[in-house]
Amino acid sequence: MGQKKISERKVIEYTAGLVVFTGIIRFFFYSAGTVLFYLAFAPFLTYRLVSIVKSRKEDKSPIRLYRGIVVTLMLVTIALNVAGWQEADFFLIFLLMVDYLLVINKRF
Repeated sequence: MGQKKISERKVIEYTAGLVVFTGIIRFFFYSAGTVLFYLAFAPFLTYRLVSIVKSRKEDKSPIRLYRGIVVTLMLVTIALNVAGWQEADFFLIFLLMVDYLLVINKRF
């Protein structure tokens, strides 16, 4: 059997589902929900960083640059949120949406 490849679109959709789930948990248990909210982005960020490393020599499209900027902004925003220097949870969801739009519309 061949190895199945997980699509980037599915990873983003599952991450969005995890974010919604952690939002419900956060409504009832704030501290646990906050930790789970940031952990919900871990699979997406891991997948994106691995795919960036694997395709850095073969893919030279402008979308790759924009998606790299989005991932970098996500990592910086999560680091600043965890450190307590900013409170920008909506910005993370916005960046996830931007990345989803870049995946769906692979052209400019």
